[in-house]
Amino acid sequence: MSSAGIRQLLTTNSLFRDLADEVIGNIADMAVTRELAAGQLLFSKGDPGDALYGVMSGRIRISAGAPSGKEVVLNTIEAGQVFGEIALLDGRPRTADAAAAVNSELMRIRRRDFIRYMESEPRLAIHLLEMLCQRVRATSELVEDSAFLALPARLAKRLLGMSGYPGGPGGDMEEIGSGDLELKISQQELGRLMDSSREAVNKHLQNWRRRGWVELSRNRVTIVDPEALSDLVERELDG
Repeated sequence: MSSAGIRQLLTTNSLFRDLADEVIGNIADMAVTRELAAGQLLFSKGDPGDALYGVMSGRIRISAGAPSGKEVVLNTIEAGQVFGEIALLDGRPRTADAAAAVNSELMRIRRRDFIRYMESEPRLAIHLLEMLCQRVRATSELVEDSAFLALPARLAKRLLGMSGYPGGPGGDMEEIGSGDLELKISQQELGRLMDSSREAVNKHLQNWRRRGWVELSRNRVTIVDPEALSDLVERELDG
């Protein structure tokens, strides 16, 4: 991947967005790339937290295993997103597993290079503190949703958030036309993100499809009527 491609990833990602061009360029100069085949493990829980990664193409699944053997998907990292920023800053072991969901190309920035630069660039340090505080707030919201919202509302809110619909966190979104939003994610992955079964997620998606709120295809959910999903969430919150 070209240096311009790495700069573009850093410039458009929320973690580094709004930094000065000089700062972006210096960070991009630290980066190297690597490729992963579908299913290939990038790192395991407990491995050294020695790098930040960005997805140039493909998709990375972040997961954790329970003692029962059940896998819980904590997040899905799409092209244009970065991950591993917590380990990059504190150097502590990885808290989850990361593997390629499909053939993927990654950008990698080593912690030792990044920390050395951050020590000399206060603008970067302040910016990252602000971004990490936003992540903590988002995590708190997810915990609250799990406690107070039923699965349909949680699912609707997660889909809207992943699509970048106003009021939700950014995610993988494609504008198809006429306001439609296409998400590249399987129902199995959605079930894991919701800590629910694929069957339960499918039940609600099929109901919404019949109502004309979404369209479904292989490993894709297209939001046709985001306002209907948003209204569902609002009714649950007001209930």
